[in-house]
Amino acid sequence: MDGFKTKEMEQFYSKHPPKGFRPCAYFDKHLDCIRVQVSDCSFTEIRLNEAFTVYQRNHVSNLDFVGFSIKGIRHLFEEHKLENAKEGPYIVADIIDAMIKANPRAFGDFVQKFFGTDSLNLEVEDLPYSEAA
Repeated sequence: MDGFKTKEMEQFYSKHPPKGFRPCAYFDKHLDCIRVQVSDCSFTEIRLNEAFTVYQRNHVSNLDFVGFSIKGIRHLFEEHKLENAKEGPYIVADIIDAMIKANPRAFGDFVQKFFGTDSLNLEVEDLPYSEAA
């Protein structure tokens, strides 16, 4: 039986070769979360709070984030009065924006912990505050 399965698999893959990885974002309705993955690699999940988890690439010495997940999407949409997810695609940045506005401390702590180095002390010249706001 194993030889048959192997031959069947070979035939299937010869007709349907695997495609290369493409970054993706999708809604997992069973776990009620949005998953975003931008790199094809193994990763460790780092949970920031009850709703947000980041994916950090394994086998590197520096911090390299390759995706994230947002849990409790139905609740988030209700709580923040976002459009119904069933009506079509939604911009992930709008969901993250609503989350940060609802709980800025949780995300501020994350940014400070992982990115709070001198490398983020960037000078901004010749930009009036009215334009930046």
